[in-house]
Amino acid sequence: MSAWLLPVDRHSFLQTVQHILYICVTLLFSEGVMAQQRFIIEPQDTSAIEGSTAILKCKVANMVGGLQWTRDSFALGMDRNLPGFPRYQMIGGQTQVGSETIGEHNLKITEVNLEDDAEYQCQVGATESVQGIRSHTAKLNVLLPPDRPRIENGMRVAVVVGRLANITCRANNGKPSATITWHMDGQRLTEMIYSRSIPKVNDKRVDSVGIITVNATKEDEGRRIECKAENEAMVLPFSTFATLDVQYPPYITMMTNLSRTIREYDYIRIFCRVEAANPRGITWRWLRNGRILHGETRDVLDIPSISRAYHQNTITCEGSNQVGSTRKNKELNVEFGPLFVGDPQHTAVNLNQPATLRCDATGNPPPSIIWTKKGSRHPQGSSPELRIPKVGEGNLGVYVCTANVLGFNSISREIYLLQNAPPTIMSEVKQYAVTGENAEVECMAMSVPKPDKIIWMRDGIPINYATSGRFSAMEEDLPYGRKSTLQIINVNEEDFGDYNCSVINNYGKDVAVIHLIEKAVPPLPIIIGGAVGGVAVLFIIILACVLYHRYKSAETGSVLGSYTDTDSSTDKKREKSDSPSTLMDQWRQDYNKDLNRYSADYDEVLYAGKDPKGNNNQYRVIDPFSNENVYRDTSQIFGGEYTSQSDDIGSDRYGPAYSGQYPLSSFRGDYADSRLPPACLSTTKLATNV
Repeated sequence: MSAWLLPVDRHSFLQTVQHILYICVTLLFSEGVMAQQRFIIEPQDTSAIEGSTAILKCKVANMVGGLQWTRDSFALGMDRNLPGFPRYQMIGGQTQVGSETIGEHNLKITEVNLEDDAEYQCQVGATESVQGIRSHTAKLNVLLPPDRPRIENGMRVAVVVGRLANITCRANNGKPSATITWHMDGQRLTEMIYSRSIPKVNDKRVDSVGIITVNATKEDEGRRIECKAENEAMVLPFSTFATLDVQYPPYITMMTNLSRTIREYDYIRIFCRVEAANPRGITWRWLRNGRILHGETRDVLDIPSISRAYHQNTITCEGSNQVGSTRKNKELNVEFGPLFVGDPQHTAVNLNQPATLRCDATGNPPPSIIWTKKGSRHPQGSSPELRIPKVGEGNLGVYVCTANVLGFNSISREIYLLQNAPPTIMSEVKQYAVTGENAEVECMAMSVPKPDKIIWMRDGIPINYATSGRFSAMEEDLPYGRKSTLQIINVNEEDFGDYNCSVINNYGKDVAVIHLIEKAVPPLPIIIGGAVGGVAVLFIIILACVLYHRYKSAETGSVLGSYTDTDSSTDKKREKSDSPSTLMDQWRQDYNKDLNRYSADYDEVLYAGKDPKGNNNQYRVIDPFSNENVYRDTSQIFGGEYTSQSDDIGSDRYGPAYSGQYPLSSFRGDYADSRLPPACLSTTKLATNV
């Protein structure tokens, strides 16, 4: 009896105490009075796994009324077999305890399912003398395992390096809701996890959702992430897994086809190679200094002949796949030869004043600068600036700036150091024009500094270009001065005559009278006749050459057929060769004789060898009239300028920036003199100064 008196919980304990007190009072004060029906054991809340058997207990003492069970207030019936409910029945027997009869009326439910999840109550009906009783309500909680979990992202989950990605696992239809956990490599993951339960509408089951946020790296490729789901209805959890497909933009490297430093005009190929990418499909594009190179869609960029314009340019290679793009940059270091910067900056100074000549050049590596004076190899300086503290007469002239970059050709340019002085007009005194055509009259002046103005006058009156309608003037700066060109449209008889050119600078002026003379033009018939005559002469020359070659061929064949290898034939052959039989043979003999004597057209002929007396400044020549050796000083040969034949005449090279820029021939004579004015201009050709 002590077994069923042990309280299961507080409520059961109070019930037990109540029954004991009731029995004691009945025995003491109402002996002989009929005992009241009462519950010895009432049903308790119970959980049962789907498919198992559940028993709800109900034990009654002194039961006189009928007993039944209700499910959610619906009576199941008083028959212990509970017809209509094949999985339900009341089980238990009766025992006699003292004067009381105690009966067991436990409700047994087999193959429990969700339909059985309800509130149950054990009820005993009333009689005329006894009141009915009801137990407290007991809840049968049916436990259902969830469906097997499913990763909604698929069996292979695509994640991108550097981007947070959510992986969702769902376990539906659990009761209660399933607990979802995440695992990788046997370790439970606890960070960046979120779970929630979603009750079903009109159903007691619950869907469970678990979400994990992944920040994958390239090393996570191919790793398995596992989702487990479990609740109280399970002994072991359900699990599923997915494989991480880690995607990332291309990992690329960049290189060139050269292992050495790039040099100008090299053929350059720049490679972009994919070290890794997922997915593999790569598209390419190239940029130069941030600007797209259209049409370049391969993984290589070809520059057939790279120029200095690419130096310090940034070439960018961009590889893209479905995930993203990756760029690699390369700054080009292109070695190239020297190049002068800007135009030559000539300098004009007063004597005894300091002067600075400047020569700027660019190159890679930076060029070295060497200054020399025209006609001399003695270095004057080795920096972009050549400073002369006090300019004297000997400092004036033409200086050569040479820029050198190791491994490339050097370049040179001329820089003038000129003395400030009044202008000097150097134009020819006589200039020509044709009536009816346009004419140009030039007035070229050496002027340092540049002239303030050049004035053209006719008959003592300045020419008014605006009112004349046919006269205009155009000026052009020269390194040593300025040239003014008077242009005359449609020259007529009145335009011929004297023109006065006045050149003025800060140090003075010069005036020259230039004579414009009419140029005689041969009549048209004479021109036509001359052209026809020239064509006729050319035809005759061609015909003579043809006849000569034919005769030559015939003569060669006749000689080979007429002579034998006998002595007599040899003599005849010699006689035949000694006495010319044709005009061509006579010419040939005369030509051979001429080879044995010097032509009278040459005054002197250099003969190899130095003066036997050891004078290095003299050379031996042959007088063609006396046929005697004559020793002459080199000043007679080279115009008195060069004192030694060791000077390298014409060795200076000039850069492309200088070529053709200035008409320097006006300063050059028959010898290279660095001093000005030039000696090449004939005094008879200079304009008459007034």
